[in-house]
Amino acid sequence: MQKIVLASLAALAVALAGCSKPTQDKTSADLKAAGSEIGAAAKQVAATPAMKAVGADIKQGASEAAAKTKVAAASAGEDLKKAGTDLKQGAQKAGSDVKAGAEKADAKVDQAVKN
Repeated sequence: MQKIVLASLAALAVALAGCSKPTQDKTSADLKAAGSEIGAAAKQVAATPAMKAVGADIKQGASEAAAKTKVAAASAGEDLKKAGTDLKQGAQKAGSDVKAGAEKADAKVDQAVKN
């Protein structure tokens, strides 16, 4: 909204460049008054109970989102820890299986050599 107002004011200022000095002065004063009125209106809107309620809703929503993010992060951390434990156990089992397979292979090689 402010960009539209500023662009309009700039366009008006360019258009006025070709006007007489008294006309330019009056228009400049009118533009300053309009800017003041817009600023005052924006302050009044911000002070309304509806806008304050919107601000409170945004604050509450942000708080709820932060709480949910914290819970999700904790859950993800627990899942990661469990995955690490599962990975460790899987690696230990794989190591045991490799060792058992190597022992079987060694026994078969010894048996083949004896025969």
